[in-house]
Amino acid sequence: MKPVDSILPVSGAGGHMAVAQQDQRDSHEPVPSPSVRAFDVPGDPAAWLPAASRALAADGAVLLTGTGLAGRARDVGRRMLGEVPLLVEHHDALMAYDDGHMRHRPPGGRDGHVAAFLGHPAVLALCGASLAAPRVISYHGHTVLPGSSPQPVHADWEPLWPEARVDHPPFMLAVNIALVDTGERNGSIEVWPGTHALASQDVYRHGSLCVREDLLEERRRERPPERVPMSPGDVLVRDVRLWHRGTRNTTETARPMLWQLLAAPWLRAEPSVLLEEDVRGEVEALPVDVAAAYVGHPVGALSDGEAE
Repeated sequence: MKPVDSILPVSGAGGHMAVAQQDQRDSHEPVPSPSVRAFDVPGDPAAWLPAASRALAADGAVLLTGTGLAGRARDVGRRMLGEVPLLVEHHDALMAYDDGHMRHRPPGGRDGHVAAFLGHPAVLALCGASLAAPRVISYHGHTVLPGSSPQPVHADWEPLWPEARVDHPPFMLAVNIALVDTGERNGSIEVWPGTHALASQDVYRHGSLCVREDLLEERRRERPPERVPMSPGDVLVRDVRLWHRGTRNTTETARPMLWQLLAAPWLRAEPSVLLEEDVRGEVEALPVDVAAAYVGHPVGALSDGEAE
């Protein structure tokens, strides 16, 4: 097992200078943490894409605003909130990591605005810059119920080289699309910037992708976690190796969100995208490969036998 200080990167812009500064400060002194960077994406990608790509590589997450998805997001959010009673009824079958965090199918037809969410140009530009011709392998809803518990801090995918930390480019990106205003009180996403560079079997609790508690405390002193507030239509793009979690919803209303996975084309992964047949033409016309199964019936929270 590697000591903690050998797997935590040094924050700072200049290699040797950053090390010297760290040696001079008290080991328990908190390090100021820059916020996850947000980029307004209307217009020419040349104005934001290079900086967003660098931020994603450095921090493991960036926020895209001004996507033009707000109206569609609110519409799908209302539909998903209407299915909350089903989520409550089938809570144990749909629970993701902890009580009140529900992973389920989102609306999968035309009224779910599927093509707009799966094929947004800014999202595809950013993901394509990192992955080169990615494919969509997962499309789900993630709803946090009132009174939920916080999830454990975890990663979304196991490391490709689990025995040792290997610094390599991303192989998969997660995309979270806000459907309602999301903040401190209703279950915003907590991210731990820079931790995508720490991916190793040693980081996680045995048999899971939940991060060891001792490493969380060490990392908190090095660079604390951040909550990411989002408005409807905002998109959080993050490396699947990044430590993160869903937080507690202390309001009386559920917090819905969309969640996608885009993978490098060479990665072997079981796809999980279920859509209605009437959107096949729109989706297959998108400039991205969507590994979808199409069905002739409505797709909603309990589709595909995820709960009986």
